[in-house]
Amino acid sequence: MTAKTKAVEFSSLSEALGANATEVGETMAKVRPSVRVNTTVEATLVEALVDPAEKGLDIYQFEFVSDFLHELKLYALVKAEGKNYLCSVSARPSDQLADIVSDRTGRRTWYDFDGISLLPRGSLTEVLRDVGLEKELGDDFAAFSKLAFDSHSADSHFLSPHEFKQLYYRLMHRYPRLLPRTPALRVTVYGAKNLPPADVNGKADPYCTMQLAGKPHIKTRTRHLEKTLEPRWGEELTGNYAYQEGDDLLFEVVDYDKGSLQGDLMCSCVVPNKEFHRPGGFDGSWPMTLAPELAKLKGYTPALRVRIQVMAFPEPPPRMTILIRHAEGLPPADANGKSDPFCSMQLVGKPYSRSTTTIKSRTLEPVWNETLTDKHRYEVGDSISFKVWDYDKAGGNDLLGECVLDGSQFHKPGGFDGELKLETSETKYTPCISVKILVREVEEATAAAAAAAAAAGVEEEAAHEVEEVVETA
Repeated sequence: MTAKTKAVEFSSLSEALGANATEVGETMAKVRPSVRVNTTVEATLVEALVDPAEKGLDIYQFEFVSDFLHELKLYALVKAEGKNYLCSVSARPSDQLADIVSDRTGRRTWYDFDGISLLPRGSLTEVLRDVGLEKELGDDFAAFSKLAFDSHSADSHFLSPHEFKQLYYRLMHRYPRLLPRTPALRVTVYGAKNLPPADVNGKADPYCTMQLAGKPHIKTRTRHLEKTLEPRWGEELTGNYAYQEGDDLLFEVVDYDKGSLQGDLMCSCVVPNKEFHRPGGFDGSWPMTLAPELAKLKGYTPALRVRIQVMAFPEPPPRMTILIRHAEGLPPADANGKSDPFCSMQLVGKPYSRSTTTIKSRTLEPVWNETLTDKHRYEVGDSISFKVWDYDKAGGNDLLGECVLDGSQFHKPGGFDGELKLETSETKYTPCISVKILVREVEEATAAAAAAAAAAGVEEEAAHEVEEVVETA
């Protein structure tokens, strides 16, 4: 909040500002200060009131709003000591200031200056304390915070985004151990499949945006790719510092339109916090919902391939490993009497644990020798579903055979190592698949027990040797 006053010759606000408060407010709205340096942004006048408290006072009240600011403005004419003073008070809600305060306070990022307002002295102190400067400086922190604000604020009331950036870069070079901050999230957007067409050519120019659900200012995006319905971005989005446990992630795939600030929404999805706020995070495909304007299109089931990691969790090794060796006796699915098989593995009832091998062309006895993982989702009692498919480039894949392996058969020392019979609709074929499955915690416990037993054996043998020496002596 800022307040100003100055002596004037006018005896009323109508003389000082104008008789029609609404017209005055509309004129002010056109030149409200922007958060973008050296520019202005036209705001909308929400309300203009004369004497809002209805006490017969000479007061005008204005409220402005735009994409970048929400401001309350109050003018009053005060008479004192025989003079007239024009007083003005400008207030911007505190939630706008939250954009530049760090993640551990539960607010928004202070590295991204889109959509922020001005930063007062108290909020700067909060930011500096939050990044660790108070612990670094001790008793000198209060003086340092005051000096940092005063040396960068042009009006002694607020820091503009440009002024705060200058301060940040100076702090970053002076305290590299504290800055720049490590993002709370690491999100890798690999790509999307089965997107609906958005352009007249039957294609789209898609890009993907990500934000914390309910926090629209925290948004970042990939580049756009031209003329495709299966984009592969492969980009890492790390620009979010406001993440807190409980925050869901909203993803939107948007069709890029040249010359437009906002493209056309194609589809969206929300990944719940419980799916990624865990050791190992989330790694898989998530179904998306078509935008209302495209909902009438049939046959499109878009999905987003994404990896989400919470940096506070260490990256553990997978809880289990599955070696897919080979398959034999598969039924043919193509006109050439062969198939193009690949194998998928999934924990039963946990679709986001799914992994697949590569595709082997034109064979009924594919050899993969590939290791898949459970994507950190295995729990004691889980069973594993194996399916072998024939890859079909033009349409849906054909199921060649499937089986389910109960957890009791591999949750034991040594796991499971052998062949599994695949069930198939082709009765004259008896396909099978060779796999090896190990549960990490079981193997670690077995190795620890063996090491303990070996150590105990060495101690016992040493004790016998001592006894023999004593007896001989």
